[in-house]
Amino acid sequence: MPNLHKLFPVVFFVFFSVLTAQTTTSITNGNWAVAATWDNGVPSVSLHAVIANTVTIQTETVYVKNLTINAGATLNASAFFAKIRVKGDWTNNGTFNTSTTGEVSFYSGAANQIVDPGGDTFPDLILNNSGFTILISDHIDINGDLTFTAGTLDLDTSDKNVNIDGDVEITSGAVWTKGDGTVTFDGDDQDFTDYNGSPNNIGDIVVD
Repeated sequence: MPNLHKLFPVVFFVFFSVLTAQTTTSITNGNWAVAATWDNGVPSVSLHAVIANTVTIQTETVYVKNLTINAGATLNASAFFAKIRVKGDWTNNGTFNTSTTGEVSFYSGAANQIVDPGGDTFPDLILNNSGFTILISDHIDINGDLTFTAGTLDLDTSDKNVNIDGDVEITSGAVWTKGDGTVTFDGDDQDFTDYNGSPNNIGDIVVD
């Protein structure tokens, strides 16, 4: 029979290592795609990222599970066509910089997602969480297009406002759950298209 007293510490160490291996934190100012910027490698679809410095995304597409921007830290995605694919939650306690050519997409398809914009604007935003919910936990300002292709957009739980500068396209089957906040269209020559047979009730609208 194996010595369980000796075996337990080994099993616990392996289990703890697996858990801690799921997060990578920036340790210096630098580029997202450079391993030396992080303490546990470049973020990926299976690796949470914590921004603790100023991390810059170049003209590229990056992938991450949960994304957290710490207070005093900056995620700089202002380069042309910088794109961020998020498979988990988004928590912004710091600063998120972007450009009008950028793009952020939420696409789990396996779990609910929570988005906390932290008062900063998003560029083009794509919501594609098939079968699950994307909950917006703070007021959100989209300085581009909103493309909603799958899942449920939850604006009811937190009753937050949505400001949209670009076009809105809602694919058939996507569910917009309105809250008590307002949806403000504040761009020029905007199009709104809902391909559902019975269009979603998106709540109170302001055209500015």
